[in-house]
Amino acid sequence: MAFQWFSIGFAWASIIVFIAVAAYKFFRIASMPLNLRWEVYPVPHETGEKHKHGGSYMEEVDWVKKARPASKIAELREMGAEIFFLKRVRKHNPHRIWPYSMAMHWGLYLLLGWIVLLAAAIWIPVLAVVALVIGVASFLLGMTGSAGLILKRANKKDLNLYSTPLDYFNLGFLLAIFAAGFASLVVDPGFFGHLAYIRSLITFKPSPVPYAVTCTFFLLQAFIIYMPFSKLIHYIMKHFTFTGTLWDDAFNVRGSGKSRRIERQLSYPKNWDAPHFSADKTWKEDVQPASVEQEKNE
Repeated sequence: MAFQWFSIGFAWASIIVFIAVAAYKFFRIASMPLNLRWEVYPVPHETGEKHKHGGSYMEEVDWVKKARPASKIAELREMGAEIFFLKRVRKHNPHRIWPYSMAMHWGLYLLLGWIVLLAAAIWIPVLAVVALVIGVASFLLGMTGSAGLILKRANKKDLNLYSTPLDYFNLGFLLAIFAAGFASLVVDPGFFGHLAYIRSLITFKPSPVPYAVTCTFFLLQAFIIYMPFSKLIHYIMKHFTFTGTLWDDAFNVRGSGKSRRIERQLSYPKNWDAPHFSADKTWKEDVQPASVEQEKNE
């Protein structure tokens, strides 16, 4: 009984830790200095022919005086292609890891769906049948993808050179979760133990469940705690990377919030020097010496 209570507490603790740390990291990143913009075209929010050939609204005469058309739907569609189909991995990664990476990521996406379906099956039992299909697909894809990426990193010289022990640990952790999940389906194909476990989390009433089921959820909860402390939380950066760096082509408006942030960053002092930079000056004093001197005189 004590272990069952621990299992319930650990499950809820994992959710709380994940939300708290992920939120902290998100707001911590949001408060960091602005990135240098890439300004690589085409940007997906550009409309019409400009989107096709990589043009910009700045090509228009008197563009600053005109309304700026932009498509948020196109941005979401492009981001979705990256998140769900790993578009850039398929196009640009030369090591042919895309099939394995896709399998691993979809294993994780389906794993989330499997948990939601199991929780819903407590009240709608027919969903347990759907959950079985989703669970099998999740665990098979996840095992294939994780194992494939481990083998790719270990056997391909160019990948092995910059694969750290932590990379193998992360993939091995995921492989263990998917393997344990598959074993739990073999032991409990009717989901009696799975549903009993989830029901105990919701009602705070401990219930005995098969060891394989407990092991699966324990590994998953340990991973949920571990994830925000690791680089596996990289998906949080999608917003900042895409909309804040890669696709940001907005012009700077004097007096705007972004303009004030830029001014604040230009006032940062430096703790290093070089032939073309002085340690005792701010960034603005070094890159705009004439304008700074003029401001002082005024």
